[in-house]
Amino acid sequence: MIPRLTNDAHWGFVSGRISVLENRFMNKDFFLSLISQEHISDLIPYLQETFLKDYLTPVMAWVDSGDLTDECFSNTALSLRSECPSSLPVDMFLIQGDYLNLKNALMGRTEYPFAGVTLSQEHLLSIAGGDLSELPQAMREAEFNWETGIQPETIDIILDGAYLRHLLSMAQEINSELISKYVRFRVISYIITVLWRTLKKNQPLKKCLQYILPLSDFSSIANELAAAGNPEVWISLVDGDVGDLILDAFSMPKDEQVPGFELGVQNHLIKLAKDGKLQTAGPERVFAFLAGLQAEMQNLKLTINGRVNRIDQKVLRSRLRECYV
Repeated sequence: MIPRLTNDAHWGFVSGRISVLENRFMNKDFFLSLISQEHISDLIPYLQETFLKDYLTPVMAWVDSGDLTDECFSNTALSLRSECPSSLPVDMFLIQGDYLNLKNALMGRTEYPFAGVTLSQEHLLSIAGGDLSELPQAMREAEFNWETGIQPETIDIILDGAYLRHLLSMAQEINSELISKYVRFRVISYIITVLWRTLKKNQPLKKCLQYILPLSDFSSIANELAAAGNPEVWISLVDGDVGDLILDAFSMPKDEQVPGFELGVQNHLIKLAKDGKLQTAGPERVFAFLAGLQAEMQNLKLTINGRVNRIDQKVLRSRLRECYV
């Protein structure tokens, strides 16, 4: 069912710009052609047609293709942010940079290369110096024992939990059926992914949850999934679409089940976001475009790095994400 969308004239200018930018999206046939190129130099004419066009140089270092896609995404998002009546639909993507910078700070580093919107350089430097009072609220809400400190092996999952709490809070503030549906699907699928990975490592699931909870009304289902401790049982505990993706993953070899589930989740999220294209003007139009751009950057990163490193073309084709067009 398509979520309810209400057009808002205040978003007309930025939505009009997005209508133009959407013409630059590439379809799956483009990426299949890109993957089939035998020589690295043959990639350039294809990339000239993409969002990366303005970032290509004659002496481009192919090993930095990930940096190119990240820079392209953040610059585009920041440009749109300046034209939005509310920054929320853009910030929901840019806060990923905040948490990546925060990881560096928690590890005592003083370089913060990612575009963020909620943590200043000053705050990050204070955290790097040991002042945990500067941590964002979503981080301080974590249930684990702070007295034990943040260990290197748990820092990623703790940050993921904080990031998801932040997303849920922003989704509630923006009050959009489409965006809420997208975020809620992302949260429940992340819980399943992290529990499934923990299960494969033969580690206790309840201990894993202390690093990501609380997660609003998802805390209850997270505890139920951990108590069940069996992905086959999880299918009956979650909504249909998530359960279907778990079931699809079971048809894959065991070592591919979790990555296969994750790819299915990413593809489903793009399908959810595409409904935002139906809106003439509004925050959903901005959010949907950025979800599509993020997927496109991931596909570009995959194909460029894959060809540079001579990864088998069949493997690359199997890892392509759903395209926005």
